[in-house]
Amino acid sequence: MPQTVLAIHPGSLGDVLLAVPTLQRLRAGYPNHRYILASHESVGRLLLECNVVEEWVSFESGAIRDLLFGEESVPLSERYSWIQDCELVIGWLKDDDGLIENRLKMMGIRHVCIKSPFDPAVTATHQSDRYSEVIGGRGHGSTVEPRICVRPAFKQSAEMCLTKRSITLDRPIVVIHPGSGSRAKCIRPEVLASVIEELKNTGKQCLLLEGPADRETVRAVMERVCHPLPVLRDADLTTVAGVLLRAWVYIGHDSGITHLAGLLGVPTVALFGPTDPARWAPKGPHVIVLRAGPCMCPSWEHVTACSEKGCLAISPEQILDACGKL
Repeated sequence: MPQTVLAIHPGSLGDVLLAVPTLQRLRAGYPNHRYILASHESVGRLLLECNVVEEWVSFESGAIRDLLFGEESVPLSERYSWIQDCELVIGWLKDDDGLIENRLKMMGIRHVCIKSPFDPAVTATHQSDRYSEVIGGRGHGSTVEPRICVRPAFKQSAEMCLTKRSITLDRPIVVIHPGSGSRAKCIRPEVLASVIEELKNTGKQCLLLEGPADRETVRAVMERVCHPLPVLRDADLTTVAGVLLRAWVYIGHDSGITHLAGLLGVPTVALFGPTDPARWAPKGPHVIVLRAGPCMCPSWEHVTACSEKGCLAISPEQILDACGKL
C-alpha cells in the first residue's frame, strides 16, 4: 500500500480552483504517493475527473470530521486504511490553537501543515500564491499558468447540451455567466443585455449559464434582450467544463465558473468590482480583467448596500473590445 498525501480544502468552487496550482505542485512532489483531496462534492468530483487528484472524499464525511475533530483515533484508523499510511496532511483551514495539528501528529502522521490562507502571517498577494506559501517548500514544479484537462466524454456531453439548445458548432459561441456568489459583484443586467445584442448582430451565438443562485440575475438579463436566449441550467461541472471549451469567449464575474474557464485556458473576460483582481482574478494571457476602479466601500456590508456600484461601471463597449482582443 503506497503512502498517502491528504489535502483538505473546505472552500467553495472558486476557492478550491485557486488552489489547483498548489495541488498540482504537491502531486508532482509526491509522485509515488496515494493523493487524496477532501473537499465539497461538486469540486472534488470535478478535480477527480480532471486527474488533478487520484481520489476524493467529502469534507462533510465522517472520516474527515472524525480525523479533524474526533476524540478517538484508533477506531478511525482501523476504519480508514489510508489514514494509517498517511505521511503528509495539508489543511487550508483555521487552527489557531493548534489542536487539529497536534491531533493529527498524535495519530502518527509524520508531516502536518494546517493553516488558513487568510492567516495574517501569509504575505503573498494573489490567493493562489497564498495557498502555495502555506505549504512552503513541499511539492515540485511551477505554479504559473496552471491548466486542467477534461476527458473527451465531457466534450461529447457538452455538444449534446448545445445541440439541444439549437446552438451549432460551426459558429462562434459566447458563454456568459451573469451571476456570481453575490449579486453585489454583478454588473447591471442592461449592460450584459447590450453586449449580447451586439454579439448576436455580429453572428455570435450566446449561451447563458445559470446555477441555483443565479435565477434572478439571469432573469433580469433575459428580460432586457429582444429575443429568447438558450440557458444551461444547473448542469454538473464536468458538462459546464465541456461547454466552456467550445466557447469563442467566456464572460463572467468574480465567480467559481470564471476561475474554471481560466483554468481550462478559455479566452476569458473577467468583470471585477468590489473584489480586488490583484488578489482574486484568474491568471494567464488568455484572461482580460475589466474593472471601472477600486471599490471605495469600507466593508462588505457597505458593498451589499451600495447602489452606485462605481467599481462595476463597466461599459458594453469595454466588454466587446475585450472580446475582440481575445
